[in-house]
Amino acid sequence: MLFIVADQNIPHVEAAFSAIGNVQVMDAESITRDACTRADLLLVRSVTRVNKALLDRSRVAFVGSATAGLDHMDQPYLQERGIEFVHAPGSNAGSVVEYVLTALLRLQALKMRLITGCTLGIIGCGNIGGQLAKQAPALGLQVLKNDPPLQKAGQTGFVDMQTILAQSDILTLHVPKSPDTHHLIGEAELQSMKTGAWILNTSRGDVIDNQALKKALESGKINAAVLDVWENEPTPDLQLLQKVTLATPHIAGHSVDGKLQGTIMLYEAVTRHFQVHGGWDHQNLLRENLPAPISLYPEPVSNWLEALTQQLYDIHADDVRMRTILNVHPDQVAQTFRQLRRNYPPRRAFNRHRIATAIPPPYLQAVHRGLRVGYL
Repeated sequence: MLFIVADQNIPHVEAAFSAIGNVQVMDAESITRDACTRADLLLVRSVTRVNKALLDRSRVAFVGSATAGLDHMDQPYLQERGIEFVHAPGSNAGSVVEYVLTALLRLQALKMRLITGCTLGIIGCGNIGGQLAKQAPALGLQVLKNDPPLQKAGQTGFVDMQTILAQSDILTLHVPKSPDTHHLIGEAELQSMKTGAWILNTSRGDVIDNQALKKALESGKINAAVLDVWENEPTPDLQLLQKVTLATPHIAGHSVDGKLQGTIMLYEAVTRHFQVHGGWDHQNLLRENLPAPISLYPEPVSNWLEALTQQLYDIHADDVRMRTILNVHPDQVAQTFRQLRRNYPPRRAFNRHRIATAIPPPYLQAVHRGLRVGYL
């Protein structure tokens, strides 16, 4: 049988792979070169750097990452060694879109400014940004899109960077980590934005120059910022943390369903590669522990959508937990950040929820086409 080393934070990893091999689960910090020496198969999340330093003494033949990104994998090294590798692109796309839409509705409540009629600029229109562009108009947002690689590949409907910065009331970033995206939004770009604009980042921390963002928030150039990712994770700039409107510890994609989908994609790739049938019944897991039907009677009715999103996903609670980092000793910041991610409370995808009470007519499109919540 295969000897499998797996990150314990990959949901149901032992149940999924135990019929395929001997699974040794461990925390990410314990996945070291020594731990991988005897492994045939390595399953990780984004916190594990997969490179020569980790695998040069191992017999690993296959690496899987239960995450959408690949920047933690040294792909040239894996190809040189002939090590197959897969990841889970799109597995958490729905979760991140739900995070962004919830954040926008929360900002609307905090800033007392309607998002209806605002222009949402989306930089990066792959799995996440592309899905967001389809759902956001149902909440009354006008969408501009920017994605040079997709435009170069022949897709249409994009504007240039200068246009999206100048015309967006809200800017959200969904690009991969690469040399081209490092400080993609710096001081000059922030100054090119509308005064009072909002900015959200759920991609990678260094896509925004965090020091430039701090200055833009201090000056009032940027009126609101939502950060799920930070430069120098897991040690974010604490001064910036105090200034952003909503702060979370890199959990935008961490819904139960999104993370489970990552495991499913790895499982299917591994069973295909090794031509084995594990017999893991993952479909039942998606139907387990569904949320109770939602009943809403808020007054006034104008608060109905805000009340709904709070029940779907309480982003305010995540923000409060994140700010506990401000109260720990500097030596404990990284550990606290990691613990917030590891101990993240269960959050179900919006399409796993059902509304039991009547939806006010003004919100029907926002609920069904925007948030994609079901109705009993």
